[in-house]
Amino acid sequence: MTEVQQRTSVTRRIAAGMAGLLPLGVVAATWLTWHDRLPAELASHWSGTGEPDGFTSTGAALTLGLLLTGIPAVIGIIAAFIPSLRPALLRGIVGFAGMVSGMGAGTWLISAGLTLQAGSAEQAVLGWWLAALMASFLFGALPYFIAPKPKFTTTMHQTRIQLGANESGAWSKTITSKVLLCLPVVLLAVTAIMFIPAFTDGELSTFWMGGGTMLLSTVIVALIAHMQVTVDWRGLRIVSTLGRIPLKRIRLEDIAAVEVTELRPSEWGGWGYRVMPGRSALIMGAGPGLIVTTTGQKQFAVTVADPETAASLLLALRDRTDDGGTRHAGSAQTV
Repeated sequence: MTEVQQRTSVTRRIAAGMAGLLPLGVVAATWLTWHDRLPAELASHWSGTGEPDGFTSTGAALTLGLLLTGIPAVIGIIAAFIPSLRPALLRGIVGFAGMVSGMGAGTWLISAGLTLQAGSAEQAVLGWWLAALMASFLFGALPYFIAPKPKFTTTMHQTRIQLGANESGAWSKTITSKVLLCLPVVLLAVTAIMFIPAFTDGELSTFWMGGGTMLLSTVIVALIAHMQVTVDWRGLRIVSTLGRIPLKRIRLEDIAAVEVTELRPSEWGGWGYRVMPGRSALIMGAGPGLIVTTTGQKQFAVTVADPETAASLLLALRDRTDDGGTRHAGSAQTV
């Protein structure tokens, strides 16, 4: 790493840690602005989008807001100033800390702001602010992307499978994530606990908005929990085994390089389908995998067994395409 790159990395580490102070600052600033107008009690819980059914003292709400934003801020700053901490782990720490502090600031702002607007805690209607409260955890993306990107050590694959002049080839593997297989069950249980009471109480708008969002998330997770990875004359293709829904395709002529490496969820943003600037990945867990770099300098990674065979066939078929050969003619060879 050059001196300029090292300085940039240090700057980004510090900036990522300091970004965690923003929610704490928002809580403190709004308290200083509102404290002389806030009542002694704030609305703190809503069963639906209507009027509140739970209340807490302003002092307790402020204390909770400061703790939920202050503790993650301290953790993020400490992590940023530990030079030995790997960038992937640093991103995970500041990202998670940002999620917690974002929720802490959001909870305080909703309770105090709506109470102040309504004039009393009893009349503070939640309404569509529920969506803002649920989205407040997205603040964690800010320190996550500010933190320096992890550096990956991979092996550029050079081996080709030998194919006859009239032969093609095909390779296929199914990939499954135990984490993602269990997650839909957890999401369904959480959905039932959170939104069935709203349905029984007649809060249909809350039920359909919140419950529908959770059910959609459950379906998406279920679709990517079990996938099929295929390499043939069409390139690299990934489809869901449930419904045969295509997730990713990279054509042979778009492949610039193929690498074989060990993939770790912490270095790619977690499990599942991950999208980051300049790269994306389907991570089913820690283990062997492929990284395909396209001619547009985009990277795609996928966790899969026997990545060496897949890489060798991809390069052999890609080279044939570059030479102007027929992509799928003659006999097929399954590898």
